[in-house]
Amino acid sequence: MPHSSCIICGQDRFGAQKSNVTCAPWRTKTAAAPCPNCIQTKTLDEHIEETRAYLRHLEAHRAALRPGANTFHDPFITHFPTELASKILSFCVEDEREFKRRTPLTLSAVSKRWRAIAHSTPSLWTTIRLRLLFDAQENQALYKEMLLHWLSCSSMELLSIYLDVEYCRRDEVSKVQFCHSVIELLNTHCHRWGKLSVDTPLHLISLLRGDFDGAPPLYYLSIGGEEYDEGEDEDEDTQTWTFDLGTSLPSPHTVSIHQRGFGKVRINWRNVTTASIWFTRLHDFLILLAAAPQLRECRIVLPDEFDETTELNPTDLITHRNLLKLDIEVYSLSYQRAELFDILRAVPTLERLGITGASIFDNFFELLAADEGDIEERRFLPSLTEFCQLRPLWADSFSWREISKAVEARADVYRAKCGLPVLNRFYWDTIFHETEGMYYIDERSLQIFERLLSNGADIKLSNNWRKRGRPDDMIVYSRAYHEGNKRRSARSDVSDLYPFDPFLT
Repeated sequence: MPHSSCIICGQDRFGAQKSNVTCAPWRTKTAAAPCPNCIQTKTLDEHIEETRAYLRHLEAHRAALRPGANTFHDPFITHFPTELASKILSFCVEDEREFKRRTPLTLSAVSKRWRAIAHSTPSLWTTIRLRLLFDAQENQALYKEMLLHWLSCSSMELLSIYLDVEYCRRDEVSKVQFCHSVIELLNTHCHRWGKLSVDTPLHLISLLRGDFDGAPPLYYLSIGGEEYDEGEDEDEDTQTWTFDLGTSLPSPHTVSIHQRGFGKVRINWRNVTTASIWFTRLHDFLILLAAAPQLRECRIVLPDEFDETTELNPTDLITHRNLLKLDIEVYSLSYQRAELFDILRAVPTLERLGITGASIFDNFFELLAADEGDIEERRFLPSLTEFCQLRPLWADSFSWREISKAVEARADVYRAKCGLPVLNRFYWDTIFHETEGMYYIDERSLQIFERLLSNGADIKLSNNWRKRGRPDDMIVYSRAYHEGNKRRSARSDVSDLYPFDPFLT
């Protein structure tokens, strides 16, 4: 297009293709040139193609210019100093629960200036979520390169590391080597680990090591493990894995161990306040209480494979003065209910108790209802305010009279007047068939529960036998049952008095 040139670069030719003249076949054979109409059409086609090429050229210039508009239009980087802009960006990752692993990369992609600010804001890069999948070799190299970049951007800030590794066997050499190389990169920053959560095959946990003197500032530790494939030797890994950084013992406040091997975690337990532990023996919980005097909340899980009962020696029994909340989950039929007595005797400050799967020992409610004076050591769970029992295995070993008496004694407002803790929440979620004696709550116990409910106590008694999507309220259907019995009894009494009254038939 000779009369047009690019206003940006001055170019006047834009690479448009020449078009061919398509005249009538018979005319091209007899005439020396195409007809005037076809010649004009050809000229127009060339101009149109040249104009299109010119437009594409201008659009390319525009696409290159537009990203630079943020430099002049973005009030964030125009009006805010770099320090304030950096602080604002850090709010994007303030809550780790809402953290998206691509957030720092997304912020860096807005403009060159945003990228410079994001890369100079270490708090954007302190959360590292790693999901190790065994893809192509070139992807593994890019993965490690990105990890190095991420670590460098985090400067010297404390790190929150979440390491999730796809299952791999010991003999899968290439996969193990890749995991080893990634863990080695993390190990060089062990002195900055604040939060560490690992969910890996057990044989990889021992690779986590420190390379410095002193203790890492670890305040949160979570250890899990991938499921084993069928035929794998699980026992070997279960026996040999350890978590030992090789440094001075870290002192976390929160610990979660979802693998068998409580004793294989080498840490200082004295500062632990919150714990969730899989135990192989119930006795190990007493060991935890002795090792963690500051423990306030704890969840313990006894899986199917937990060890047989260990008889406790009198010297093993301790008293823990800080535990406020305890959740116990038992998934083994070999669980011995009597063991729970020693556990609960050891925690007189306990306020919230939850038990799932396991049944409590036979005289639990009898002890709960008893009040042996003002001597705290002689009273059972004196500080209890909440109790929740989910799916007990042997619920038929109790009676509603025992349960209602205990709840009534502990929920009595007179206790509050005496300055004693009051049971304000009682949940009992179980499975009873209609043929079982405890399917219906007896009238006297029902009246106690209804009175406590009217006084503001939070009481829920649920039966999951019918499985209609939600459990049945035992108080509701027991009341309907007793009212129905009363009506039937009343009709029966009237029928006895007036056996020939036609209006009663």
